[in-house]
Amino acid sequence: MDMIRSVSVIIPAYNEEENINTLLDKTVEVLISIGIDYEIVVVDDGSQDNTLSVAKEFATENEKIVVIGHFKRRGKSMALRSGFARAKYEAIVIMDADLQYDPQEIPCLLSLLEKGYDVVNGYRDFSKYVLSRTIISRFYNELSRSFLGSKGVHDLNCGLKAFRKEVVEHLLREFVWRRGVHRFLISFCTASGYSVTEVRVSLKHRVFGHSKYGLGRVVEGFSMFFIMFVKIKIVNLRSQVLFIAE
Repeated sequence: MDMIRSVSVIIPAYNEEENINTLLDKTVEVLISIGIDYEIVVVDDGSQDNTLSVAKEFATENEKIVVIGHFKRRGKSMALRSGFARAKYEAIVIMDADLQYDPQEIPCLLSLLEKGYDVVNGYRDFSKYVLSRTIISRFYNELSRSFLGSKGVHDLNCGLKAFRKEVVEHLLREFVWRRGVHRFLISFCTASGYSVTEVRVSLKHRVFGHSKYGLGRVVEGFSMFFIMFVKIKIVNLRSQVLFIAE
C-alpha cells in the first residue's frame, strides 16, 4: 500500500482547559517528527470552562490547527461528527483530550493503515480502571461482539482510533448520528465490510479535570445498543441482498 502522506487528528473536548495546551503541543511535535502533512481539529463541545479560548489562542500560532465550538453540549458523538465533517486529509485519527492517550501512538496507527487496513482500533489496558468500570467495559464489549458482529475486537470504546478518509465519508452518510453512538463506530465499520485491526495502546491516569464517565453514560450506551443492533441488521440484510443480486 502507498504511504499515508496526510492526517487529520480530531480531538473532541469538554472542560479540558488544563489539558488541551499540553495535548496540542505533544501532538504537533509527533506529527512534525514523522514528516507528515497534518491538521488538528479541536471540537469544543460547549465547555463551561476556558477550553475553547485556550484552544483558539494556541491556534493563532499554528495555522494547521482548526477549532470548532458547539454553542451547547451535544455529546462526544456529535463532536466527532463535526470533526469528521471538517477533516480533509487521507487518514483521520480521533483522540480524547484528557491526556490519557499518548500522541506518540499515532505513527503506529498510521503504519497499520499503510499495511492496508481501513480502520485501526486502540486496545486499552483495563487494569488502569477501577474494577466496576472494567467489569462494565468487558461486559459491553462481549455483548457487542456477540450481537453486533464485532468479533476479534476487544475494546470498542477506546478513545484512540484511525480511519481512512473513505470510511469516514461512509460514516457521515450512513451512520445513525445521535448522542452516544460513538461507542458503535467499530461495529458499524465491521458490518459495512471494512477491514478492522486492533493495536495495544497505553493508557495513563487522568491528572487534570474530571472524568465524564458515570451511570448516565452507561444507561445511554446500552439504550443506543438496541438502536445500533437494528441498524446493523439492516446493513447486513442489504449486503446479503446485493450479494444475491450479483
